[in-house]
Amino acid sequence: MAMTFVACSLFLSLAFVELLFLSQSVCVEGKVNFLILLADDLGYGDLGCFGRQNVSTPHVDSLCKDGIKLNQFLTAASVCTPSRAGMLTGRLPRRFGMTANILPWRVMATTGQPTGFPDDETTVAEMLKEGGYATGMSGKWHLGISNKTHPWVHLPKQHGFDSFLGLPYTNMHGCKPYQIANESRRDCMVMANNTVVSQPTIYSNLTQALTDHAISFIREKASFGQPFFFLMSYVHVHTPLFTSPKFKNVSRGGQFGDNVEEFDDSVGQILAALEETGEASNTLVMLMSDNGPFKEEGWDKCGRTGGLSGGKGQTYEGGIRVPGIARWPGVISPSTIANQSISMLDVFPTFAHIANISLDPSVLLDGENVLDILVNPSSQQRTGKFLWHYCGRNVTAARNGKYKLHFATQIWTSDARPTPLCTECCPYGPTSFNGTGGSLCDCDPDDLTYHDPPLMFDMLNDPGEKNPLSPSNVPNFAQLVEETKDALQAHYASVSHHKDEMLALPIPQLAPCCGHDHYVSDEVCQCQIYEEGHEYP
Repeated sequence: MAMTFVACSLFLSLAFVELLFLSQSVCVEGKVNFLILLADDLGYGDLGCFGRQNVSTPHVDSLCKDGIKLNQFLTAASVCTPSRAGMLTGRLPRRFGMTANILPWRVMATTGQPTGFPDDETTVAEMLKEGGYATGMSGKWHLGISNKTHPWVHLPKQHGFDSFLGLPYTNMHGCKPYQIANESRRDCMVMANNTVVSQPTIYSNLTQALTDHAISFIREKASFGQPFFFLMSYVHVHTPLFTSPKFKNVSRGGQFGDNVEEFDDSVGQILAALEETGEASNTLVMLMSDNGPFKEEGWDKCGRTGGLSGGKGQTYEGGIRVPGIARWPGVISPSTIANQSISMLDVFPTFAHIANISLDPSVLLDGENVLDILVNPSSQQRTGKFLWHYCGRNVTAARNGKYKLHFATQIWTSDARPTPLCTECCPYGPTSFNGTGGSLCDCDPDDLTYHDPPLMFDMLNDPGEKNPLSPSNVPNFAQLVEETKDALQAHYASVSHHKDEMLALPIPQLAPCCGHDHYVSDEVCQCQIYEEGHEYP
């Protein structure tokens, strides 16, 4: 039975929302809060409730127990910048110029890049803010910083977040005590709103500082009775791996396991804050990762795909299927499982539906409202039949119901040695550190093998994509191929031209510098001034 929303009073935007579910009325006082726990490079098989044996994740596992485990949760892209852009908008990042075919441009390449998240896109934070929500964020942004004429124009504060503490860029090898020659402390900083407060980044207390910011935000908004949306965007488990002293050498999973267990501890602290403030029952919590594990960093430094093929940067399942969990006490039944495809693109329309916010019908969304699936997974299905998986600027794979079709697959260049750096991966790309990490499989035509007819797999029975189907075992094989190709052409026709936001050479002076309006030097651009609770411009 589908869930419907009915006003508890005539003033819906300010009053109660009543949920009718399976003939039982659940009245939620005020608006529902939203909390996203977004991991970085976490693999499908990296959490206890998704099968990991040698890493302890009791707090994340409690979310599985108390909510719904999303067995086919799919990201908006297989690398971080476009994936995060898609999650924030409900739109494939190809629609607004946030994709590219080759590294380093498949992600925002430096802090001095004069491009980034476009001003004409609406984020889930902006949408909810218009609906009366307080909005906050901790952690990794990686969607651009400044352009040539406007400083900070691409940062969270300018895209709907009232409060931000985190990395405007990403976690880099050069930010560690050991230095990589082609990277600089120019890219290593923490910002509070539009102010550099830590340069270079101090990792020993980073996760706790980001967690404390989230907890302070939740406590403050709960005390005011204001509905909130918070994006906890973890730096874990992106390389270089780091942990606070408390979590060094605690996991049976080695240094990577230490990272996962510190991530889990932070999740536990934030969930405890929801309980402490009385907001747990009124908060939809969703846990996910931006993409699959970064295999090219090496076996001991990356996550596990849980038997899925490929990894980060690829449109095989290992790059785009990640752990997904949703919890909403009293609405989502505990210990349930959804085997339907659910996309990161669905976050925006689902939150809008729950918050009763009308969306602009002229803006084409690629996600859909999946609340009915979260509430009643045994009988509900997606409305849309197709999901498109881009490698850079082109679709290389598609979902058609339970089937996945590969129009092209990336050419793996893994070692042939008995103990390779990684398998089903590309460790020797132009951005690699002599084959010791930093590279990904790219998306230019020379990097791909094309398939016509496309490779087809049954995602319910063969999630590892090991056994291609054919007309001999799928009677309607030709029909599935034809209708998917037709739908793909219709999709491409709906993608309007947009300014490219990725292919831009860096302007070093645009990089943020503590206490200055432009980057001066590594020696000058240093500070550690962050104070929790202080309001930063």
